[in-house]
Amino acid sequence: MTLFEFDSPGDEFEPPPRSRASALLRRIALIVVVTVIVGVPVGAVAWSFVHQRVEDQVEVWQYRPSPAITAMADESGMGDEGRFYFYASAPTVESAADFLSVCGSSTDDFVLLGCYTGSSIHVFDVPDARLSGIRGVTAAHEMLHAVYARLSDSDRSDLDRLLEQQYDAHKGDPELAARMLSYAETEPGQRDNELHSIFGTEVAALSPELETHYAKYFTDRTKVVALNASFEAVFSQIHEQESALAAQVTAAGDAIDRNSSQYSADSDTLSADVAEFNIRAAAGDISSRAEFDRQREALEARQTDLANRYAGIQSDIAAYDALRDQLQALNAQAEELGRSLDSTLQVPATPTQPPTPAPVAGG
Repeated sequence: MTLFEFDSPGDEFEPPPRSRASALLRRIALIVVVTVIVGVPVGAVAWSFVHQRVEDQVEVWQYRPSPAITAMADESGMGDEGRFYFYASAPTVESAADFLSVCGSSTDDFVLLGCYTGSSIHVFDVPDARLSGIRGVTAAHEMLHAVYARLSDSDRSDLDRLLEQQYDAHKGDPELAARMLSYAETEPGQRDNELHSIFGTEVAALSPELETHYAKYFTDRTKVVALNASFEAVFSQIHEQESALAAQVTAAGDAIDRNSSQYSADSDTLSADVAEFNIRAAAGDISSRAEFDRQREALEARQTDLANRYAGIQSDIAAYDALRDQLQALNAQAEELGRSLDSTLQVPATPTQPPTPAPVAGG
């Protein structure tokens, strides 16, 4: 699944049997819940995988990918084998309403972007063109879940060992650690399944053994990693701009507060000095006309300085307001991007029917 953290709560969703939802957690976390594979008798293992391959081949022969689906496979760098498992899962790009009916709705913590039901892949058609790259990442992520579901027990065990070794190399990544901790709660038993899709679509440098594994399904895995990076960069750039502007707004506001406080104090002092000057002048306590003019000119110079400082403070306030407006615009832009990822918010709410008036008793 494809997950993105969201503030607004979504409706609770009871997934259909054999279905798992996708969502995006704080940073971009592609997650899919897959059907738990039921063990088969040892003597039937070989036949089971041959039978699955035949079923997949028939599905691929019958499936006709849309241009959007083909573009996802191209953009994510899928090879022939990757496309085989992708098309065998009959992938579709869904509008918000159709996506919700298949994959479910968003929750307080997650925004759903795709789902793998165990037999089919569904990708939400994110409406914002700036985020279109996430569709290719989601497609590749879900394809890798389909691959993982078809591995034999021994192959899966060997792969899980490689995935855990790779995870050990990323233990210093707090975001990945937080994601896996969340998966342990929301998707118990799917740790290595999720690592398989995460490493394959998001991490550029992997162990040689894992690179060999993923090379079976990608002709150029750097494409999907670059898509993921470009998608994350949209939010990262806005976040960096917001942080820089917020720091400027805070610094400008603090400067205005300091300058205003000093202006007020100096203005009070000047008022007191002017009052004192007037009293002394009225009482004839100033020794000469020259001294009177000198003191008055000094007071007028201080008054002019205060007037200039007041104008400067007003200019600073206008600049502060402009910075705050820019920050609010960026916040609105980030909110708009977040909303475009949430299929729940793309579907108009069903109008509530007014209650039927109770019948009036006849006389």
